[in-house]
Amino acid sequence: MPIFPKRPVDVPDPAPVGYSVLDAQMRVEGDVDTEGALRIDGRVHGNVRSGSTLVLAAGAAITGTVWAREVIIGGTITGNVTATGRVELQQTGAVSGDIETTAIMIQEGGTVDGRMTVHPTTGAGGGRQTAVAAD
Repeated sequence: MPIFPKRPVDVPDPAPVGYSVLDAQMRVEGDVDTEGALRIDGRVHGNVRSGSTLVLAAGAAITGTVWAREVIIGGTITGNVTATGRVELQQTGAVSGDIETTAIMIQEGGTVDGRMTVHPTTGAGGGRQTAVAAD
């Protein structure tokens, strides 16, 4: 008798979630909406919504509102950011607008010109925490 039973053959694998890339030479005028992960190396002038992870590369820019589960910012966002999961602001990242999330990590050098509101999902103390970035 095997220690680990074989997985039944007729069990389907979960459907893969798409991964889209807007390369550095691409400029989008209008909204971008995807259920999958999205990496932006170029420029977007419009709102961006991702059902998964949004990665904004260093040198890339978004002018508009951003919604995603997770947002990793290496470029520049001019507009508000809402993440149902977490926001990571890398050392080359900059946000001119408000950030609302459940967790945030800001690397040394990352900048925010706006309000940050963190709604922890669980934990002692709970509640809402707001920080205002200094100029």
